[in-house]
Amino acid sequence: MRATVCVPAVILMLLAAVPAHAALDTCFADSLGSWRGPVWNGPGLQVMDTEFNVAPDGTLTGRYHVYDTDPFDGTLTEFRQTGRCEADFVWTDRYGTGTVHIQFEPEIGRFIGGWGVQGIAPSLEFDGFRKRPPAVS
Repeated sequence: MRATVCVPAVILMLLAAVPAHAALDTCFADSLGSWRGPVWNGPGLQVMDTEFNVAPDGTLTGRYHVYDTDPFDGTLTEFRQTGRCEADFVWTDRYGTGTVHIQFEPEIGRFIGGWGVQGIAPSLEFDGFRKRPPAVS
């Protein structure tokens, strides 16, 4: 018995071997990994760790941990690119759900963002740095 492989099947196999992050714009692919920064939570700014990864569908997804007096975790889903190196996500944690808007600047090791509860524009701080915040002069 002779096996034949049609060309479209070969193309599909090759595409399946391409990493999912290759489909992301370069700045989003460069934003994968761990970040630490301030987030507006409760009475003021608190420390937050954020991790960005590639979802099975090839989009950006995230998880965060807020160092509150009662620490908690949340997720960032429903990635929607809104500009060059900018995106909206839906945040979800024990306090509810809403929108996070982030402008990534991986070349200088930071992202600047804001969050809001459902139906309210993202204006509360949600930032991250690869190492430590840049020096202010």
